[in-house]
Amino acid sequence: MAIFNGTDLILKVSPSSGGAVAKLMHSQNVSLSMNVDTIDISTKDSQGYRDILPGQMSYSLSADGLMDFSGVAADTEVDELFNQMFVDTAVSPAVGRTAVTFTFGFDTPASGEYSYSGTGFITSLEISGGTEDAPVYSCTIEGNGPLTQTVA
Repeated sequence: MAIFNGTDLILKVSPSSGGAVAKLMHSQNVSLSMNVDTIDISTKDSQGYRDILPGQMSYSLSADGLMDFSGVAADTEVDELFNQMFVDTAVSPAVGRTAVTFTFGFDTPASGEYSYSGTGFITSLEISGGTEDAPVYSCTIEGNGPLTQTVA
């Protein structure tokens, strides 16, 4: 079993300008949550126990990090997440409410290591700053369609 530093785990998201996925700027925490809904099929014959069937599968990703209003050229910036979440007519062509493509895993996976990829919609985006504290952002992406596991 290989244990690794959580710093090596990153979330890459497609920028609003198009192109390849790039890591979220200054991210500090990333997570991927996978779920399967259940369908209760209990009957009087279940002897007091619950019987279930697997239902719909879903997944979501979340990330947070330090906010930088000047941006980082090689990274997907918070303003690009905003552009994909809301319609911005200042951008030509206007974008918004568009699905993002993502990859969750190591920046450069070694042989045998795996990553997850798919598409989803940004469902929340928050920017905050406390007194005498670094400004931060957080975002959530809800999966749309299949989640794919790829082994390097």
